[in-house]
Amino acid sequence: MKKRITVIAMVLVLAMAVVLPIILTGCQDRSEILKVYTWSEYLGEGLEKEFEEYYTAVTGKKVTVKIDYFDENELMYAQINTSKADYDVICPSDYMIEKMIKDGLLLKLEDINSYGYEGLEDYRNGMSPLVMSGENNLFKYDYDPATGEYNTYSRTYMWGTMGILYAKDSTAYQSTSYGTYSSMQEYVEANGWSVFLDSAMKDKFKLKNSMRDTYVSASIYTLLNEKSKYFDPSVTVSGALNATDNDSVKKIEEIMLAQKGLAAGYENDEGKEEIISGDIDMVLQWAGDALYAMTSLQEELGMERALGYYIPQEGSNIFSDGWCIPKYAKNIEAANLWINFMCRPDVAVTNMDYICYTSGVASQEAFDYLVENWESDAENAIPVDLSYFFGKDRDFETTIMIAPEDYEAFTALFPTEEAISRCAVMLDFGDATDAMNTLWRNVRAGA
Repeated sequence: MKKRITVIAMVLVLAMAVVLPIILTGCQDRSEILKVYTWSEYLGEGLEKEFEEYYTAVTGKKVTVKIDYFDENELMYAQINTSKADYDVICPSDYMIEKMIKDGLLLKLEDINSYGYEGLEDYRNGMSPLVMSGENNLFKYDYDPATGEYNTYSRTYMWGTMGILYAKDSTAYQSTSYGTYSSMQEYVEANGWSVFLDSAMKDKFKLKNSMRDTYVSASIYTLLNEKSKYFDPSVTVSGALNATDNDSVKKIEEIMLAQKGLAAGYENDEGKEEIISGDIDMVLQWAGDALYAMTSLQEELGMERALGYYIPQEGSNIFSDGWCIPKYAKNIEAANLWINFMCRPDVAVTNMDYICYTSGVASQEAFDYLVENWESDAENAIPVDLSYFFGKDRDFETTIMIAPEDYEAFTALFPTEEAISRCAVMLDFGDATDAMNTLWRNVRAGA
């Protein structure tokens, strides 16, 4: 996943990653250690200590949580697959969960009631129908369809969408390759992913320094934007996102090179600050980071700029990260209890509030949190129906009223059902992975 982290914090993370394994494994029995491998800045403050208390209260035993961090799914995969690292619980992205299941690197989640602890509640069943496999959900996170066993290897931690974060005060919309518009919002919404191919936007936007993420904007533009010379209305969003055939890849590579020629560069984290400071006017962005940029980051930086977030009409990516137990785990019981703890409603809300991404837990506590922080009684408030996420038969109201000035920020956190209906999951590239990596090297090396 995609998380904010300062340079100082990264130095501390790297130092801890080197020192902690030596300290902890040298003074404690392995059964008293839970080794977690996750993204930087991806847990609410103090939750590891809360888990240690929860674990002791449930089991009567002690455990120390040791957390190491990765910033790429592929790095995490290499640690498990090649180095056989004995992490107990990991948090890969959706496509990597799919790959690790295929490669036999994940263990099935266990029935925690089989442990025999009195009063132990299983919170893992409180997930949203959006992220649980089944016939009626919008997106089927069927990581292992060959076996017919779903939701057995993971629980979704956070999810979100990919879109365009743009500055509303930019004047670029007044003279573009596609005509003149009344506002930046109208321009972005009228053109979707083609804004990254508009010569009027040269050096005013950045893309992601990630093949899979930048591929989202290029592949969907290439095959599904009507301005593209390769537009093919017969292709689905999933088909475009996961296009790995030679003909499609050749076309998409051409578009990625064209994007590169216009972009101010590639980034993974600094784009949020650059758009707020005015260095750029648009950035390819994950929803959680878009929300962070639109809200608290501006206060942290002491700068203000009106920003909008848009999921292009032609489609985009919906992604998730999930908690899993890798093959070489040594403390499997504690790992299952960790995942259960992360699904506890109050913990899920704490994490969602801290990192600005959207929890997979669909509890009344989560909805109450939204009401407390977002509900508006303004006469012109806009209703957002969240029954797709919380379930259509809940015993609490699932529609929330949002003030117009907060609508884009809120729908970055919880997109509308209509927006989600035009998104798709990006899958593991499988046998085409090497070819896709070659594509990315060609693009980065290209003129």
